[in-house]
Amino acid sequence: MPSRRFRLSVTAFIVLLAGTASGEDEAAYGAWTVRCEQADGDAAPECIMQQNLVLRTGGQPVLQFTLGLAPNDAQPTVLLKLPLGIYLPPGITLRIDAGPPATFPVERCDPDGCQAVMKMRPATLAALRAGQRFTITFHDAERRPLDMPLSLDGFGAAYDALQAGSSGGADQ
Repeated sequence: MPSRRFRLSVTAFIVLLAGTASGEDEAAYGAWTVRCEQADGDAAPECIMQQNLVLRTGGQPVLQFTLGLAPNDAQPTVLLKLPLGIYLPPGITLRIDAGPPATFPVERCDPDGCQAVMKMRPATLAALRAGQRFTITFHDAERRPLDMPLSLDGFGAAYDALQAGSSGGADQ
C-alpha cells in the first residue's frame, strides 16, 4: 500500500500548509494566491497556490482549489475542498475549455467539508496554463450538477512562483 500511504502524506502536507496562518509570505497572481512558509531548518520553503470560491451573499465557502508540490515530488498534487451535503457517487469533474472531462472520486468528508485529492498530469498542467475556462462540477444533495467556474487569470505566473518558491529559488 505505498501509493495510499504516499497520498496520505501528500494530502497531509497540503492540508497543513493550506491551513497555516502565520509565518508565511503571500502573493497574488490574478485570481490565484501563492503562499510559502519557511519552517525552521527546512532547506526550501513549502508553497501552495490556491483559489477560493465563496457565495456572494454571506461569503460562505463553496470550493477551495489548492495545488502544491510536496517535498521530493515533481508532480503537483491538487486538494479540492467542497461543502458538506454534496452527492458523492458521481465524484468531481474537471473540464478545461472544451476539452474532455476528467472525473475524480471524493475521498472523504469530515466536519470541515469533503475532499478530493489528485495528482496533476503534465498535460493537464499545460492545458491550465493555456486555457481560458476551468470548470469544476459536483452534485448537490438533490443530485443536480453544480458547475463552479474557476478563473485561470494568473495561473501560469502563480505556478511559476510556486515552483520557484518550493525550490527556494524565489524570495517570496
